[in-house]
Amino acid sequence: MKSKPLLYISIALLLYWFSTKIINIYNYPILGAIYEITALFALLTTYILPILVLIFLFRSQPHNRKNYLAPLLLSIATILVLFLVPFLYTVNS
Repeated sequence: MKSKPLLYISIALLLYWFSTKIINIYNYPILGAIYEITALFALLTTYILPILVLIFLFRSQPHNRKNYLAPLLLSIATILVLFLVPFLYTVNS
């Protein structure tokens, strides 16, 4: 069952991007360094994961397709967080 790891990765990415949008990570040097190291990998994963979930969704059996809806919705929510949260909430520097 490939849907559980995809779900966990989707949750981790959503929390990662949401936390970087609401916390000024550059106030904390170690947190800023970790962000700089992991941001490119997280960005690539954010855009590749929904494509991967769609591939698994269409290749799965009809009774297993509901298992891939949660990772797909979380991936879409993650992309929306990337685009919409900066407009809705800004960190006071």
